[in-house]
Amino acid sequence: MKKYSKWLAACAAAMVLPDSVAAQERRPVLEEVMVTAQKREESLQDVPISVVAVDAEMMRDANMEDMADIAVFTPNLSVFSHPPLTSLRVRGLGSPFDKGFEHSAGLFLDGVYVGRLAFLDAAFLDVQSVEILRGPQGTLFGKNTISGAISIRSVQPSQEPELSGSIAAGDENLKKYTLAGNLPLGDRLAIRAAINSNERDGTVYNTTLDRDEGSTDSEAGRVQLRWDILDWLDVTLAAAKTEQEFRLGTFQVRTASDDQFQLMQFYDPQVEKDVSNFQSAQNYPAETTQDGGKYDIRFNASLWEHEVALIAARSEIEELSLTDLDFSPIPLLFFLNGEDYEQDSLELRVVSPLGLFGGKLDYVGGIYAAKSETDIQVIIDAAPDPLALANGLAATGGSLGPITSLLAPVVGDEPGERLLIDGYQEGTSRAIYGQASWHFSPEWTLTGGLRYSREEKTVDQTLQLFSAGTDADGPVFTQLVTAEEYRLIDKRVDRDISPKLSLNWNPSDELTAYASAAEGFKGGGYSGSAVRAEITEVEPEHSETYEVGVKTRLFDRAATLNVALFYTQFEDLQLTIFEGNVSRISNAAGAISKGAEVDAAFVTAFGLSGNLSLAYLDARFTDYENGPCPAGEDPPCDLTDDHLAFAPFWKSSLSLNYQAGLFDWPVTWLVGADVLFEDEKLLQADQDPIDVQGAFTTFNARVRVADIEERWSIQALLRNATDEDALDGGGDIPTLSGAHFGRAIAPRQLDVTLRFSF
Repeated sequence: MKKYSKWLAACAAAMVLPDSVAAQERRPVLEEVMVTAQKREESLQDVPISVVAVDAEMMRDANMEDMADIAVFTPNLSVFSHPPLTSLRVRGLGSPFDKGFEHSAGLFLDGVYVGRLAFLDAAFLDVQSVEILRGPQGTLFGKNTISGAISIRSVQPSQEPELSGSIAAGDENLKKYTLAGNLPLGDRLAIRAAINSNERDGTVYNTTLDRDEGSTDSEAGRVQLRWDILDWLDVTLAAAKTEQEFRLGTFQVRTASDDQFQLMQFYDPQVEKDVSNFQSAQNYPAETTQDGGKYDIRFNASLWEHEVALIAARSEIEELSLTDLDFSPIPLLFFLNGEDYEQDSLELRVVSPLGLFGGKLDYVGGIYAAKSETDIQVIIDAAPDPLALANGLAATGGSLGPITSLLAPVVGDEPGERLLIDGYQEGTSRAIYGQASWHFSPEWTLTGGLRYSREEKTVDQTLQLFSAGTDADGPVFTQLVTAEEYRLIDKRVDRDISPKLSLNWNPSDELTAYASAAEGFKGGGYSGSAVRAEITEVEPEHSETYEVGVKTRLFDRAATLNVALFYTQFEDLQLTIFEGNVSRISNAAGAISKGAEVDAAFVTAFGLSGNLSLAYLDARFTDYENGPCPAGEDPPCDLTDDHLAFAPFWKSSLSLNYQAGLFDWPVTWLVGADVLFEDEKLLQADQDPIDVQGAFTTFNARVRVADIEERWSIQALLRNATDEDALDGGGDIPTLSGAHFGRAIAPRQLDVTLRFSF
């Protein structure tokens, strides 16, 4: 804790800055941040939930352009952005990388749950606000919110004409354009449209294929039409499309045996084991393409002082990913993972006015139904170019360990061996929920909620093995990976009741204190990449969370300070584990996540403002005797009392901005800086000391000049200003026992953005 004393002292000093300007006539006030965490619009400071909210202005000032940017400023939120392996972790809890499963932190776009994080990047178009709700949100948000929920709201059509946009350029040939417009079509009709184009080269150079890796090329668009049919009834039609392409070869070899590395050098003499040089060596072009769409119709009515909403939505995503699974120039493993996902949902929600029955009661209730269909295809080729692999082994006299003697005979141009999975999954969800608040005194409120859910999943999945172009089983997959052919036709039904109870004390407008208890639930399912039928099915997750918190407004609302303490106990945690030479989905017997979160903000009369976040997290297994092992150790390994992956003990951020007028011109200028700290964390659940990222700190710096009315601005942002080296992902290389890969965080990058708004 000593290493944080200076940090905390500096932050505490910053928080009392408003006192020094108390004598000035004009006192600054933080703008009220409104959230919909309880399905009604309320002030962030009055909501008895641990929630972080970021509005469009905050995103602009800090150059937050995606969820990964927001995560570095958010306590106990971790985002791994690497399509198709994008993941969210809230308070240490994430979800497996598997097409058969949805995520533990639910993603909601304009109030609609979407079951794939492929929509996450496209959602950052014409954004009004982003809310991160930490802890189980099952009562009101329901489906798959056992760790939390991410709610992204777009700007809605209005009767105000508007045209805004931005142009950005920067390192790695960044070219990004956005344009949004709002047009009234009479007194009761308005249309809003937004488009986005984003191109950027990768930060990693692939010496084997002579190309950059990690590049992005995406386009997204959204159109919304609002019709105020009557004074008490309106309807909004919305359609969004996204097309994205990513190069995935950013994973670099970190460790390898002498024989393994000698063979790698035969195919590419430039191969290295230094991830800090941003140089990979993969012989197969790794890429992901995503084409998605989301379509909503939202009715809102005011009836008997109640707000009634009916939302029908459809989302769909087609994704194809190609990966060099050995992450090296050896022609050893090729991986294809494809998905065609469709989801239809319908929700009816009723929100009462505040303070019914003489100010004593208000409530929210609704029903929800959804259906999803998923077509999954997995192809893994071992020795996709058998002759090239045989030549390399002969020329070097090297060895790949156990796989050397298992390589299939070379026949024609067919892969040495192929594993093929074709699967179809269908899921249906039904739920009814309600939450009521009883204001039994002017200062005290008791809130209770309940949600009943029923989830049904069916699967029809086959695994086939081929050897040298024939349907014979090959030794690589049957012996090294222990794969077996199967056809699985099955159905499972999960039922759950998720309760919530909270007590809220609000003695004044400046103080809110609360205590809550809630249960969370995430349905079981079937792995879309299981190599044997008996390891395909995974049981549901359950959680119990207890939380206390305090939210304060300080110095005549020139500052806020929010603190939350939490304890969560998980049963049957769903995890991706690497066991021997294969990864699979498994239920850990139990885990806990406990810690604290601090969020603060301030503004001063002399132009200085800032935000502070600090989180402590202790997330560990409580009972996991049958856990995975590091390479070279015989499973199982007892991981009881060991830590979860991607769950650093400490995470903190400090963001400061200074804004003032520029001479006597109608122009303002702003300078700002961010200090971002993350403690040591595991990159894999098997506790392998190789897959550990030590504590590190990064710095951002920015400068902005803007018209006093914000009609235009130009801003320069320097990310990772000190060019810090660190990993944001890593693990074992399949079939290369003892070899490991990793991915580095982005190096120093300079972006310049021009914005306009009329």
